[in-house]
Amino acid sequence: NKLLPTLTHLANQDSIDKFPFELIVVDNNCSDDTAKNAQNIWASLNKPFPLNIAYQPIPGLKHARDMGIGVAKYEYIVFCDDDNWLCNNYLISIFKIFETFSDVMIIGGVGEAVFEKKPPKWFFSLNGFGYAVGSEGRKTGFVESVYGAGMACRKSIFIKLGKSQFKSVLIGRKGNELSSGEDIELCILIRKLGYLIYLDTTLTFKHALSMNRLTWRYYLKLRKSFGIANSLLAKHYNFLGCKKEKKRLILFNILSITKFFIFNLKYFFFFSFIKSEKCAAVHQELAFRLTKLNSQNTHKV
Repeated sequence: NKLLPTLTHLANQDSIDKFPFELIVVDNNCSDDTAKNAQNIWASLNKPFPLNIAYQPIPGLKHARDMGIGVAKYEYIVFCDDDNWLCNNYLISIFKIFETFSDVMIIGGVGEAVFEKKPPKWFFSLNGFGYAVGSEGRKTGFVESVYGAGMACRKSIFIKLGKSQFKSVLIGRKGNELSSGEDIELCILIRKLGYLIYLDTTLTFKHALSMNRLTWRYYLKLRKSFGIANSLLAKHYNFLGCKKEKKRLILFNILSITKFFIFNLKYFFFFSFIKSEKCAAVHQELAFRLTKLNSQNTHKV
């Protein structure tokens, strides 16, 4: 059962008898018996803290998380996906960091990949980019963003976001759709409000990666979703004045779209079979530009 290791690691958290915790399992229009299985597993683990089941019929990761946030009793919230196995001190460490830094609204940890079978070589050549593993070369401290897996937030910040003028444009994963970027968008909105994001590289969790997610076709689809998300998030980046993203948008307007399509028509199929970062980057950039072009044409109508 996929939930068994996830819930077992939650049940084994340090200091759960010293602080009030609750576990919220969101049934996001699941076709299996997720809620019932979770209840049975939690009972077999002696129910170390209360379990609540929330039902969200609208598909989408963001909708599921919003439901969990809405029913949560406490201020500090940790997003734990069903393939994340949190280290034993994860929850108590989150508590201590939030208590120490009052301006920190988001805390992130570091994922460590766990494989069903021997993974493909290209996974390591790309350093697992896109799979919420590793620190991406960063050290513990204040950062611009963290990935959504294992992310911790204050409930009060979502109340402030709800009252603000900022609107989300991404909903995250939805069924078999690899929609991405909702975690980056949340970080952008938090920074817009003037708050801080903190990365702690000692906060680790195992990220169980099934083999169907480690095919090259799946990875190209994933990188395509990154390109689409980056394009939709462009207005957020522009508002923040991110120099790197501004240069990218300026470059998009300067470069001839015709020349770009000629390049991709020439090399697209070639890159589809070469398992390299250059190949994946082409797919991501193509999705970015196509989405941006479609957005511009839509506004002109």
